[in-house]
Amino acid sequence: MANETRLYGIPVSPGFGIGRVFVYRKNLPVIKRQAVDDTNQEIARFHNALSNARLEIAELRDMIAGRLGRDEAELWTAQLMMLEDQTVIEATADRIRDKGQDAASAFQETIGQVAETIESSSNQYLKERVADIRDISWRVIKHIQSGDPSVLQKLPRNSVVMSHDLSAADTALMSARNIAGFITEVGGKTSHTAIVARSLEIPAVVGIKGALQQPRPGAMIIVDGTRGLVILDPLPQTLESYQHELKEYQKHLSELKRLRKSKPVTLDGRQIELSANIELPEEIPSVRSHGAKGIGLFRTEFLFLTSSQMPGEEQQFNIYKQAAEKLSPDPVIIRTFDLGGDKINGHGFSPEANPFLGWRAIRFCLDRPEIFRAQLRAILRASAFGSVKIMLPMICCLEEITQTKSLLDSIRRELDDKKIAYDPGCQLGVMIETPAAALTSDVLAKEVDFFSIGSNDLTQYTLAVDRVNEKVAKLYDPFNPAVLKLIRQVIDSGHRAGIWVGLCGEMCADPLAVPLLLGLGLDEFSMNAVSVPEIKRMILKLRLDDCQKVAGRVMEARSALEARTALSEFVLNIFPDLALSCSLERS
Repeated sequence: MANETRLYGIPVSPGFGIGRVFVYRKNLPVIKRQAVDDTNQEIARFHNALSNARLEIAELRDMIAGRLGRDEAELWTAQLMMLEDQTVIEATADRIRDKGQDAASAFQETIGQVAETIESSSNQYLKERVADIRDISWRVIKHIQSGDPSVLQKLPRNSVVMSHDLSAADTALMSARNIAGFITEVGGKTSHTAIVARSLEIPAVVGIKGALQQPRPGAMIIVDGTRGLVILDPLPQTLESYQHELKEYQKHLSELKRLRKSKPVTLDGRQIELSANIELPEEIPSVRSHGAKGIGLFRTEFLFLTSSQMPGEEQQFNIYKQAAEKLSPDPVIIRTFDLGGDKINGHGFSPEANPFLGWRAIRFCLDRPEIFRAQLRAILRASAFGSVKIMLPMICCLEEITQTKSLLDSIRRELDDKKIAYDPGCQLGVMIETPAAALTSDVLAKEVDFFSIGSNDLTQYTLAVDRVNEKVAKLYDPFNPAVLKLIRQVIDSGHRAGIWVGLCGEMCADPLAVPLLLGLGLDEFSMNAVSVPEIKRMILKLRLDDCQKVAGRVMEARSALEARTALSEFVLNIFPDLALSCSLERS
């Protein structure tokens, strides 16, 4: 009997898919640069292809609106905006006019330069936007060359799609009845493809290098989108085990869905705020559908990808306003630009050798007040339409807060003079993600309305570990006693000053961390929306006094291993069904 083949990748959409391999190789148009005699006719041909691509995307948007609602369809509104980017359109027309170049190669070269600029970034979030740009390029060129429609709309039943890459549009076009899951060789958790997969509840694993080297179309395959595991030609016992796990998972999902409208209150009456982190406006429907109470972290860097120019006040205001209106009366906490040398190369700024310790976030914003003022004005104006709060990233010292407050006071006076509405009580908070901020949190707490602990960067900076560096990533552990002591200090400092304290790092969604953070007195948990139901289930079955006792033991631990061991014993005693292997393996 042949052995099964196990492949590991990045889990981007939870769940289990069991089916047959369907290999999808996108038929990219073959482009050969050609000279044209009638450049005006070629430019007209290019504009006609743009119009057809816009129509196609608009139809796709309407189809998704019918399946998931209009909010979910906004992703394709953003793609339509890209197709209307005048800088790209004019640059393509210039190539045709000045070089006598054909429309397909001219557009491919123009859009390719945009993609290369973003792809050269060291920031993974930015790199994952390249797939959307290439999908737009493919659509336009397909219309220039009169290409064929996608085969993904006619999948065989129980198909597991295997491809090098899939665009968000590819994912949306898959037949909901026939798709069991998908895997790709490239991709990441914050890609539009991943967002659509989660919205459609399609199990997915991405980043499996070399998957297409052994495709075996029609072979039996299992996609474990929870663990990031793909099993080709599973053994009978493996298949039986996953069939059982799939049934249990479906029961578990039914239980979690019943909890979506429940308030997260511990058995002894402590209510906790559960909010969502989002990267893009298109994720707002997921915030509501998973029962999160508003947005605890709205990252705004995506604005630098929707335009070839610096985002203006009006563009930002419209986006923030829509978020506030859609989630009102729940809060929307907008983090000001966390831009560094890895994110702004395409806007005329020079790259830095170490952007994560360089000119980034609040440092960049205070040095570029014209950019910062536009964003703060947009946020304040949006605060008139819902519960909007401002959050400053990468704070290291008191002066950064006082300078921002002075800028806000100036903007409020401007808005008052022009009789422009805003919420005068709009709260200002800071992210605690540097040891400097944590150690001086008693001073900072007196100047702001709330803290939000960024456990990802706080861990990275405290332990001097680059978490994406494979050689040292094993040292990255938020349960390290040094990190835990800083977290406790921040929570205590905030409470002594009378402000609430949240946490918005990946630690929030780790089942091991839930009783610890509750026991330390955390007021708000903010995480990926998909994780909210599971964490809510835990909170509903925990007692605060028990969590305080285990937190006391954990804070005496001498190592991350000791901390994890104490927490796993406590959690598994109450939740034996939780899969904690991933958390324990890190130690």
